[in-house]
Amino acid sequence: MSQDVIVRYPKDEIAVFDLEAIRDTAVHNSISSDNSQFHLKTIIISNGLNQTVTLQVQGSRDNSTWISIGSTFDVAASTNTYQTSDTFFPFMRITAICSVAPASGTLSAWFELLGG
Repeated sequence: MSQDVIVRYPKDEIAVFDLEAIRDTAVHNSISSDNSQFHLKTIIISNGLNQTVTLQVQGSRDNSTWISIGSTFDVAASTNTYQTSDTFFPFMRITAICSVAPASGTLSAWFELLGG
């Protein structure tokens, strides 16, 4: 007789941008996530800014030297979206930049992590 086996993996969520009020055209770095026990699976973005924001996911092996992962992607003003990731680095973060300085709103982003 065979039995079904259910495997459960630990999961976590990290807010890497938490209501970031961007008001310029400079590059803004999110906090970095320590992924030593997890794999980044999904990046959720809530762009409450009144301008489009360009994001770049970055990874690091030592939390000090950062490497861009894939291409930048734009998130239109006042929209929510997500990206998936199959790339693993021990540390990851996002950079955000606006080509036009936002006058209002905030940016939030979360890393959805899965252990195992």
